[in-house]
Amino acid sequence: MKLCKCIFLSALLLLCHMAGAAAKGTLLYVPMDNRPVNLSYTVETMRQAGWDVLLPPKEFLADEKKPADPEAIFAWLEGNAEGSLAVVVSSDALLYGGLVASRTHELSFDVLSERAQRLIELKHRYRGQDVYVFTTIMRSPMISAAPVEPAYYREWGPKLFRLGALEDKKEFKELRHGEGSELKKLRKLIPKAVLDDLYTRRALNIKITELLLHGVESGDFDYLLIGRDDTAPFSQAHREARRMEILVNELPKDKIRFFAGADQLGLLLLVRASNKLQMELPFVQTVYAPGKGGDTVPVYEDDKISSTAKAHIFAAGAVPVSSGRRADYILAVNTPKDGATFMATHPSNTAAPKKETAVFVEQVKKYLSEGRPVMVADVKYGNGADNSLIPQLFQEGIEYKISSYSGWNTASNSLGFALAQGLLRPLLTQKQREVLLAQRYLDDWAYQSNARLAVAREVVWPRRWPNSGLDEKQKQVAEAAINAAVTEVAQPLLGEAAIKKFSLTLPWSRLFEVDAEPEP
Repeated sequence: MKLCKCIFLSALLLLCHMAGAAAKGTLLYVPMDNRPVNLSYTVETMRQAGWDVLLPPKEFLADEKKPADPEAIFAWLEGNAEGSLAVVVSSDALLYGGLVASRTHELSFDVLSERAQRLIELKHRYRGQDVYVFTTIMRSPMISAAPVEPAYYREWGPKLFRLGALEDKKEFKELRHGEGSELKKLRKLIPKAVLDDLYTRRALNIKITELLLHGVESGDFDYLLIGRDDTAPFSQAHREARRMEILVNELPKDKIRFFAGADQLGLLLLVRASNKLQMELPFVQTVYAPGKGGDTVPVYEDDKISSTAKAHIFAAGAVPVSSGRRADYILAVNTPKDGATFMATHPSNTAAPKKETAVFVEQVKKYLSEGRPVMVADVKYGNGADNSLIPQLFQEGIEYKISSYSGWNTASNSLGFALAQGLLRPLLTQKQREVLLAQRYLDDWAYQSNARLAVAREVVWPRRWPNSGLDEKQKQVAEAAINAAVTEVAQPLLGEAAIKKFSLTLPWSRLFEVDAEPEP
């Protein structure tokens, strides 16, 4: 009898899986803006996995020069919702006009609350399909300037960051000797008009985020992701996050998550939608490089990477497990041995073999030899890959055997992207996975960790061009130099044929990011 029951259950599960596999259809997606990590990389990943991802017309989306058109996007969304299986939207795009606009807007509470309510009502205006929303808490950048921040950041940015850090430390009663006096001086030094503008906008954004929480409470949102854009253990963003966390903790954990990062949120929710529609519930074990491992608190973030990884796994529609025997996937996280994350351009980021990196690669090889899919999140450095890791992956012949890789921006950006792409492994062919992996190696390693600084030093800075806001002629010269530099770095490992399949451009006319576009 037990045997018959087991056979019946197995057959039922197989039929469910087959039904899920045949359930591919249309997903509506509204990104934060048109940067590659939010748009082309994310959308192409889902399309390669067999999903029809519909986007608003490009002219509706935020770019480097203008914010999005929320009214046009709402009209597009409402006009296309009927034919979709799920909707994944950035509330920053729909409410403010994009991620940058959320930091610089001059919108009133009435306008923003009306838009928030319109988003909350979306689910029940149509067929009741799943609605997934992602939003962000305003970041606390150490160094930044217009146009991605208000103009006064050029002069007051570092002091505003320090003020927020000291205010946060004061609330924790952790001010050191002399910091109380420093805090008083900063309060007097920074113009009142600057502080009023900053705190008014931040308070308004928090208030609107609280309105979005009602969408979770009422069931109008099937899932809400709140990302903490660039932050630190002590910062204004951390202060606001602590208050927000109290509200989030009152809501069901199967409907909401709150963690560091912004640019990975869209892909995470698209993969969550895919997993639900495919009736998949993957189990994921997280392992770390030798050293501080999961206790690492990465730069630009305010939480241990172990807590962040666990929250990301839940957000992607998977389950974190501690036992390798139960795991369907391994999330291998490359962390710094001492827990200190520097920028990828730091002198320590060399290709010289490192013992801890070799141990990490052997760990990955072991899981692969056991037939376990491995996703590699490279968070050892910020804004780029570990130069000692990539050559070792190629040397050991596992560069295309792993399911996914990411090491682009902040730790959470990289971790979330690697996790999300890796969970799509069953829906991708080997060739598709190799293209996605090559794209990451060219962007995250060859460009971010190597060619970007070389082009800045050899082409941009000697001509006194800006890092951001290149004109068309400057951009063309920079792009030619970037493609040449990336080829020089990557050809010994990837080979000329693989590199020629991609063209690297500067979508926002700045050196910070490239779009590694594969050939059609």
